[in-house]
Amino acid sequence: MVRVMTDYHAIPELLEEYMQAYDGPGLWVTVPDFRTYFALDNYSSPVISGFFRRLYHRPFFTCPYRVTRIENLIVTIPQKRMIKRYFITRKPCAGENINSH
Repeated sequence: MVRVMTDYHAIPELLEEYMQAYDGPGLWVTVPDFRTYFALDNYSSPVISGFFRRLYHRPFFTCPYRVTRIENLIVTIPQKRMIKRYFITRKPCAGENINSH
């Protein structure tokens, strides 16, 4: 069953669930990977990519993640096109030494 997403309000919770499945300093994420993981429809792509871009340009307080890099990728399936991938990391907690990693 494909789910429909109409706005970005659900994305922080979905991102938290997605990132908890990975244990590391950060994760490269593409919109198609994110959509596939949650069985979201193709029309969700602009909402997801817009949310990731927002986390890159101006992260907000309620989301514990930030996008630290955006890269362009060429994919050939289903057709040749360019997509973006986003490197997502958890924001340091208050009092956490950023250089300790």
